Amino acid sequence: MASSSRHSEAMEDTIRFNIEEEDLEAVIVTAGEREEGIDDRWCLVGRLLSNRVIDFEKMQNVLASLWQPGMEMFVKQLDTNRFLFQFYHEVDIQRVINGSPWTYDRMQLIIERLNVGGDPKLLTLNTLDIWVQLHDVELGCMSESTIRKVGNTMGKYLESDPKNFIGVWRDYLRMRITLNIEKPLRRRMKITKEDGNWFWINFKYERSPTFCFICGIIGHSDKFCPRIFHQPIDQIEKPYGEFMKALPQRNHKHRGAVATNKRMVSSGGGDDWSCWFWGA
Repeated sequence: MASSSRHSEAMEDTIRFNIEEEDLEAVIVTAGEREEGIDDRWCLVGRLLSNRVIDFEKMQNVLASLWQPGMEMFVKQLDTNRFLFQFYHEVDIQRVINGSPWTYDRMQLIIERLNVGGDPKLLTLNTLDIWVQLHDVELGCMSESTIRKVGNTMGKYLESDPKNFIGVWRDYLRMRITLNIEKPLRRRMKITKEDGNWFWINFKYERSPTFCFICGIIGHSDKFCPRIFHQPIDQIEKPYGEFMKALPQRNHKHRGAVATNKRMVSSGGGDDWSCWFWGA
């Protein structure tokens, strides 16, 4: 018994010592240290505009097949519907950014580039880069200045089509902008000239994502719009519609295209679009 008692006392001393050590010691870390294996120079953070449960393994395999990064890619699930896409070269990440908008299984994929040292869980992920066509622009206003002003009024102007003012005369101008998906899409915009006269320009969205014909918000159709619960169905107006979707621009000159699953993923988001990745 004496031996057993001494053994118990020794164990208690050891336990007390370990607890005291845990209380006293502290681990010093450097704020902003990179996570092991993550190079935040080439990272995108994304989320899908849907409440559906996502098959993560299937999603990352399909996206990798579509994007075909030359230096590979890694996908990490940060939350229920938040993902980190790790690339390993600027060419690969820019190809994905420039190919926006993207959809997966008819769900809009919102992506944003992570700043070096940034926290991927703090990004709001509420913007979308998209090409917009400007129709019915009067001749005297068909200029780069007009495009830039209109783009910055709608959202954030990124670039315009270099073919806007060369070659065959075009019926519309094209620009790429960043839109806030929490705001309704614009159908048109009033342009006032220096002489006081004005006219309307109309917008068409290329590879348009799913948007509501009632409220104009990207991410849901009119069947799931919250407004249908606030007034009688026969009194609901639909000021938005198919007329805002640009017709597909078919390009028959490219060869060697690699087809991907057109039901699962697409660059663009229109449900009727075929999905192609153009090889170099």
